[in-house]
Amino acid sequence: MRILFLELGVGANTPGIIKYPFWQMTMQNPNGVYVCLNLKDLAVPQEIVEKSICIQGDIGKVLQSL
Repeated sequence: MRILFLELGVGANTPGIIKYPFWQMTMQNPNGVYVCLNLKDLAVPQEIVEKSICIQGDIGKVLQSL
């Protein structure tokens, strides 16, 4: 099965709570995909760059446009 790790608005203040665990789980899961949506702080480790989608923008506006 596929699994989506969706990160909404997680900044650099507390990356150990969501960001780093999501990166690790994406690396470990062959069917995992990591998606982050944030105004800034868009970064992805090289190990999962091909399994990642990063969208820079206002969460409300981006979700509304979807």
